[in-house]
Amino acid sequence: MQKTFYPVANTFQKIKTFLIPYTVILICALCIKIAFTKEDIYFFINGLHFHAGDIFFPYATEMGSTVTAFVLPLLLLFVSYRKSLLLGSSYLLTLLVNVPLKTLFEAPRPKLYFSAVARPIYYVPDVEVLSNHFSFPSGHTVCAFTAAVVLTYITPRKVYGFLYLFLALLVAYSRMYMSQHFFEDVTAGSFVAVSVTILWLSWFDKQAFLQKDFWQGSLSRKTA
Repeated sequence: MQKTFYPVANTFQKIKTFLIPYTVILICALCIKIAFTKEDIYFFINGLHFHAGDIFFPYATEMGSTVTAFVLPLLLLFVSYRKSLLLGSSYLLTLLVNVPLKTLFEAPRPKLYFSAVARPIYYVPDVEVLSNHFSFPSGHTVCAFTAAVVLTYITPRKVYGFLYLFLALLVAYSRMYMSQHFFEDVTAGSFVAVSVTILWLSWFDKQAFLQKDFWQGSLSRKTA
């Protein structure tokens, strides 16, 4: 039993600068959800718009986009083949988990959910607000938190885990700020990403083929 859980414990140790504050934030998020309704949380956030945010968050949200999910593993090819594979495969796995969940829950996005509500809603100018039944969990949030976990795992300076968490949180908040998702969507998205990625790294990074010299090389250097 101890051997079974050792790889997961080792992964926890490598990402604790991310995992500890994330766990605290997740608990706080669950408390908020218990204390307030979906509508209360949505309209509170919807009332926090400001001009600089309308400019900043449409760019910040791209850190969780499909383009970023392609570009980051490609850039890591110049650092390490192994690190690139870890990130790319983690992106793929969390995608394969998240898409069926979206289909299963068929949760309406805020614009569709409130389509019959007379209460005024602020939408960020020049941003296409989606209106479909694929709101839960948030895909952008899944991508952002997947990257945050993997980057913390592979980065030698673990203090950067705080930065990766902050950037992932920016993506999550941007999805709510732009009325693309509810609080529940981004909370669930973060949990899906973190839990699935931790389990994946704990198993996949221990595979024998990844320990071969080739995977320690990169496009910028050759292995001996």
